[in-house]
Amino acid sequence: GSGQHVPGQWEAGGGGGGAGGSGTNGIDGRPIGFGNGRGGSGGAGAVSSISGTSVTYAGGGGGFGSNEGGTTSERGTGGTGGGGNGGRNTISENNKLAPTSGTANTGGGGGGSSNRSVSYPGGSGGSGMVIIRYPV
Repeated sequence: GSGQHVPGQWEAGGGGGGAGGSGTNGIDGRPIGFGNGRGGSGGAGAVSSISGTSVTYAGGGGGFGSNEGGTTSERGTGGTGGGGNGGRNTISENNKLAPTSGTANTGGGGGGSSNRSVSYPGGSGGSGMVIIRYPV
């Protein structure tokens, strides 16, 4: 499952779904000030102990938050299990944040970007790993 951009809400992307849960929807900031969007959080990953240690894998990437005339915006955080954070666009160049990539060897999703943010492409997904378990 995944979060979504809610139709009619311009300034926020939903978080990507993780292996253990859905991402949350982006939230339009217009009720609190034009364009102060909050990106949705990435969904939680799934826990596995196949390696001998409990590790969370495959968290969803966070959604992009933007403001076009407002004063603040919030990027969605990546889900547990290596999900990358979404990007953030603001009026001030000093407060813009690029999306981050998913954590290596977790299969976490990359953080989301926006079609208005050509200088900040979406984050890459984290590499996965293969663990083969067999009886000895």
